[in-house]
Amino acid sequence: MKLPKPKLPLYQQIIIAVIAGILYGFFLPGFTGWVAWMGTVFLRLLKMVAVPLVFFLIASSIAQAGKTRSLNVLGLKAALFYCGTTLAAILTGIGLVTLLKPGRGVDLSAAAELSESVLAAERKSLSQILIEIVPDNPAGAFMRQEMLAIVFMAILIGAVLARMRGGKGDLLIQFFDAGSELLMKITELVIQAAPLGVFGLISAQIGDIEGGAGQLLRLGGSLGIYTVTVVSGLAFHMLVTLSVFLLLFRLRPIAHLRKMFLTLVTAFSTATSNATIPVTLELLEKEEGVSKETASFIIPLGATVNMNGTSLYECVVVLFLAQAHGVEMNFVQMVTIVLTALLSAIGTAGIPMASLVMITVILGAVGLPLDGLGLVLIVDRFLDMLRTVVNVYGDTCCAVCIAKTDGEKLAIDRGAK
Repeated sequence: MKLPKPKLPLYQQIIIAVIAGILYGFFLPGFTGWVAWMGTVFLRLLKMVAVPLVFFLIASSIAQAGKTRSLNVLGLKAALFYCGTTLAAILTGIGLVTLLKPGRGVDLSAAAELSESVLAAERKSLSQILIEIVPDNPAGAFMRQEMLAIVFMAILIGAVLARMRGGKGDLLIQFFDAGSELLMKITELVIQAAPLGVFGLISAQIGDIEGGAGQLLRLGGSLGIYTVTVVSGLAFHMLVTLSVFLLLFRLRPIAHLRKMFLTLVTAFSTATSNATIPVTLELLEKEEGVSKETASFIIPLGATVNMNGTSLYECVVVLFLAQAHGVEMNFVQMVTIVLTALLSAIGTAGIPMASLVMITVILGAVGLPLDGLGLVLIVDRFLDMLRTVVNVYGDTCCAVCIAKTDGEKLAIDRGAK
């Protein structure tokens, strides 16, 4: 009796789907309508889970952090570090994609017309966007998928829950925790359908390309520039920006990078921040001298709310697609992208490909359609592994910097041997 062959890993299934989609769209452009519906359904599933996932994850994460230890001490330090490094990552991504313009020359006009919401977003002033972060009708914010308002409500609810004492507070925290776990399971299930969705999306987009093989090669060149943009941004943030933060706290960046090597390899191979938590905790405590109390708070929290690499990647994707659609982002839309990426980073699950959900959130915030998202999935697995490395490394940098402010003696202190 022969045993069934093991199922291919998801990233291998996606690679096969990409190749099959390119071949199908190139050789059978007149029949892409037969499979395009799979891509449409996949995008609808992502949009379906995006809003509740962000809301429950953010509320649960903040509430749990507040119950674990005072937000006014360790939590405040972590929040400031997370916001600083994430904002630096976002600005790095925006700067590089603006400079290199990887989306220029990618023609997606045949895929779909831009929605009216793009024009509406352009007409809004910065003050109006900031005011609308506070919703006057929470139910309306959910119905219209106003993500900045939804994130604001989630942060407010999480902060209040963290200060509630007694059975009711604990019960509500359990509710949000259970809801976030349920939605993460649903997200994992949706991601399992990614190969079919990618096949449908790629087939339709390749089939709509006019100009034959020449245009296809130009598209491949644009994707190459896009990949270089993302990789360069991630490398700069990890090796330069985070090193500057470590130096400001009088820590040795090279020594820290060397001691965290095993964690970074684990992050690269698994493409999930959650899987690295045990390894990271052990290395921080035994190799660098971070206290168990600090490490056990910062690392699990960071795996949920600190996504430097993911935030940078999401901004590059959004601006890449905007350039591909021929849309020039104005100042107000850039601010919207920065705010949405910064806040939605809190709600990005530490599982492979979870950033797809957040990308739909940011695209919706600036009024861009989801058409073209299938293109970035061609190289998403490799970039997912790299941005996970940056996410995890950012968590470890936060842990050692905060430990230093608490007076802990670390092996990577500039004065230590």
